[in-house]
Amino acid sequence: MIIGKIPFFLILFSLIAIPFVAPRLIWIAGSRKTMGVMGFEGRGTAGEQIPLTYSNLYYEEGGQQVWLTAPPGLGYKEGDSVPVRYLRAEARVDSLIGLWGDILVYGGIPTFVLLIFFLHPDVVPWGSGLLLTRKSPYIRLWSIRPN
Repeated sequence: MIIGKIPFFLILFSLIAIPFVAPRLIWIAGSRKTMGVMGFEGRGTAGEQIPLTYSNLYYEEGGQQVWLTAPPGLGYKEGDSVPVRYLRAEARVDSLIGLWGDILVYGGIPTFVLLIFFLHPDVVPWGSGLLLTRKSPYIRLWSIRPN
């Protein structure tokens, strides 16, 4: 089967994006929203070569205070109200970085590499397709337009 460059890379992008995005969308759909309070900004242990900061905040659930560690640099001061989403034992700050930061990093790196492969003319030249077969080699370059 011969498949064009754009459909092939869209399929590869989907194979990378769906496993990262779908579970988070399901989690967001089932989570509850509440307001938390910024507790304090912490730092890593003294033994770390590059100590990183992180935010510690808490929210009320069922009459109990639940503490969570959030990404650094949220811009909140001690005592500020912070939007939080939680589902069972997992809680996250309800912001772009809080909800999607890890997915943007872990899914963004392979997507960036895939984008380089897509845009570089020597990897898969424009006007060529990919021949998918059941025998080795499974993917071969195929010229769609004659030179």
